[in-house]
Amino acid sequence: MGFFILELSLLGILIIGLTAFSAVIVQFSGERLFGRKTKNHYSSQSHSIQSNWKQVGGKPQT
Repeated sequence: MGFFILELSLLGILIIGLTAFSAVIVQFSGERLFGRKTKNHYSSQSHSIQSNWKQVGGKPQT
C-alpha cells in the first residue's frame, strides 16, 4: 500500500510538472526553430525608442 501511494504521488508530481512547464518548453523551442529573423526585434525596437530620451534626475554624467 505504501508503494502504491509513493508511485501515485510521483506520477502526480510528474504530470503536474509537465503541465506547468509545457508552455515554457514549447515557447523556447518555437523561438529557436522559427524565430531566427526576429530574435532581437523587441529589444532593438525598445532601444531605438529610448535612445533619444533625456536623462532625468540623478547626478549629471561628465
